[in-house]
Amino acid sequence: MKKIPPKDRVKEVIKQILSSRFKVDTQEELSKLVLKKLKKEDKNYTLSPRRVKELALTIAGVEVKAKTKKMPKMEKIEVCPVCGSKIAPLKGRNLLNQVMTIGYKCMNCAYQSDLEHFMPMKYIFIWKVPI
Repeated sequence: MKKIPPKDRVKEVIKQILSSRFKVDTQEELSKLVLKKLKKEDKNYTLSPRRVKELALTIAGVEVKAKTKKMPKMEKIEVCPVCGSKIAPLKGRNLLNQVMTIGYKCMNCAYQSDLEHFMPMKYIFIWKVPI
């Protein structure tokens, strides 16, 4: 029977892995490393890469960077493609001093996009020593 590990334990393992490696290049790789360590405690644990990413975003000292690709056919985005939080329009003024939308920014994480909508295709997890 599959079991879901507790959030706090998953976050603790993510911290252990990143503090020893400093960088993991993909969401899938981090998920595999975390699950491997958790399976030593309980072989029935299961964990999705998405859950690992979402929990990593909540850890102080962990920076999640997104490698992106252009999605020109996309409509206006409402939620962040990285963390699912609210997206706010970035405003600027043109030469006629008119306010216009020039891009979008996440209210929670570091995701930003211009009007071409760059969507994440790969996540990089970096350990930043908390000050």
